[in-house]
Amino acid sequence: MKGKGGVYMSDFLEPIEYETGTSIQTFNIIEASVNDEGYEVLLDIDLDSGYELENVKMKITFEELEGYETDDIQEGVKYALGFFCK
Repeated sequence: MKGKGGVYMSDFLEPIEYETGTSIQTFNIIEASVNDEGYEVLLDIDLDSGYELENVKMKITFEELEGYETDDIQEGVKYALGFFCK
C-alpha cells in the first residue's frame, strides 16, 4: 500500500533474516516408484523439533543417484536428505 508522497511502509521496515530450520531426525520410505527419469518416493519425516511431515513426495533422478555413487534408492534418499558418513 502506498503511503504519502509515494513512500511505502516497507521502505522503513528492516528485512527479516531467517535461520535454517530444524534437523531431520529419521525418515521412512513408504513407497517408491520408478519412472523414465528416476524415482518418485513417498516419505514420512520426523524432525528434531518434534514435528512430523507425512506423505512427503521426493523426486530423485538416476543422475543424482549416480552422483551419490549408488543405485540403491534408500541410500540415495539418505544422501539427498543430508545423512552422510563422517
